[in-house]
Amino acid sequence: MMAYYVEPAARLSHSVVAGFPGAVRRHLAIVDQSRLRSDCLKLALSIQPRRWRVADVTTVSELIQRVLNGEKFDVILLGGSTCSQIDLLDIASLAAAVPQTPILVAADCDDPERAHVILRAGARGFLPASHSLKVLIGALERVRTGGTYVPLTLTEAAPTAERAPWRLLTRRQRDVLALIAEGKANKLIADALNMSESTVKAHVKQIIRRLNVANRTQAALLATRARTGH
Repeated sequence: MMAYYVEPAARLSHSVVAGFPGAVRRHLAIVDQSRLRSDCLKLALSIQPRRWRVADVTTVSELIQRVLNGEKFDVILLGGSTCSQIDLLDIASLAAAVPQTPILVAADCDDPERAHVILRAGARGFLPASHSLKVLIGALERVRTGGTYVPLTLTEAAPTAERAPWRLLTRRQRDVLALIAEGKANKLIADALNMSESTVKAHVKQIIRRLNVANRTQAALLATRARTGH
């Protein structure tokens, strides 16, 4: 189980951002379908004392092609409006294509359990979009140097995310159930979670049994109701 480094936003922005001498340019890849978010980040990062050289693309496949063409990046920033809109297959594809390059996800944290699934899928950190630019720079540097970043607000939200039906399942089964609730087929779940399709089928069987439901559709419905509080 990965041990995530957690640090309050205020202290992270001071110790990580302000404490570096020099102006070495890091190479950052931003993957975000929103041109506005990408352009704003590029502009903001370009005027920082420790500047980042930024390449922005709208799809993961485009970034992977650039990597195959020889381009190297220090960090990949995967952005979205909400964490529910972050595709786990994108994370899995990036982790397989560039395993040595850390992935930081930035999005509104509308679903704490989903954010934890994102981290378990291969992201090195998760940054809520409500955090400041200084915290983002600190998180980028943290993951670039081999660390991880998870905000305190997310770790504090974890216990409530473990409520029924999640508490009846193992962590891996919760990951599978979260993707079932999104309508993903077993093959896509296997690709996203880096496991065999037969293992996914075994997890689905256990999920159905432990939740005492008739099929995966009912399991997905139960999970969705638990997450929305209905």
